[in-house]
Amino acid sequence: MNQTSIGDFIQISRKNKGLTQKQLAEQINVSDKTISKWENGNSVPDTEILLSLCSALDISINELLSGEKLPPEDYSKKAEVNIMNLLQENQENRKASKWQYIVGGILIIASLILCIETLQSRLSWYNFFDVFAFVIPACICMGVIFLSGKRSRRDVICLIKKTVIPSGAIVSLFALISMMSTLDELETIGPNLVVCTLSLLYCCIAYLVAVVIEQHLK
Repeated sequence: MNQTSIGDFIQISRKNKGLTQKQLAEQINVSDKTISKWENGNSVPDTEILLSLCSALDISINELLSGEKLPPEDYSKKAEVNIMNLLQENQENRKASKWQYIVGGILIIASLILCIETLQSRLSWYNFFDVFAFVIPACICMGVIFLSGKRSRRDVICLIKKTVIPSGAIVSLFALISMMSTLDELETIGPNLVVCTLSLLYCCIAYLVAVVIEQHLK
C-alpha cells in the first residue's frame, strides 16, 4: 500500500463530499489531527476504522487501498493486488509477532526474577529506588503489550491504562513482603516504604498521562 496515494485519495474524497477534516473526524470518531496524518501520508487508517471511513466518503475499501477511483474493468485486478498486499503484510506481521511474544515473555520473567532475587537476597533498597519503582513496572507493562500483539496506538494506550497500576501494585507488594520479612533490620523499613509509595505514585502518573493521550487521539 502506498501511504501517500491513499492520503491524497482520502483528501480528494473528503473535499468531494464537502467535508472539513473536523467534520469527517467527528463522523468516524477520531481527531482531526488523525485525518491530517492520513492525508499527509504519515499513517494509514486502522483496520477497525476502514468501514466507517469508506462509508463516510462513499468509497469502497478496494478503492481506498488502491488510492484511486476504480472503473469497473479495473476493479477485479486491483482487488487481487490489494488482497495479495494484505496477505503479504499479514505474513510479515505474524513473523514479527513471534519476536513480540519472545521479547514480552523475557521482559516479564526478568522483572519478576529481579524482584524475587532481591527479596530473597535482602539487598539494600537504597540504591534501587528508581529501578524498582519505575523501571520494573514499565518492563511489566511493555511485556504485556508485546504479548498482546496490539499495534495501534489506541489499543496500546488502552492496554497501558489497564496494566500500569497493577504493575505498580506488584512491585509494592514485593516491597511490603521484603519489609515484613526484615522487620528486625530497621534500616530496610524506610527504603521499602519509599519503593512501595513511589511505584504506586509513578504508575498513577503514567495512568493519567495515558488518559490524556487517549483523549488526544480521539
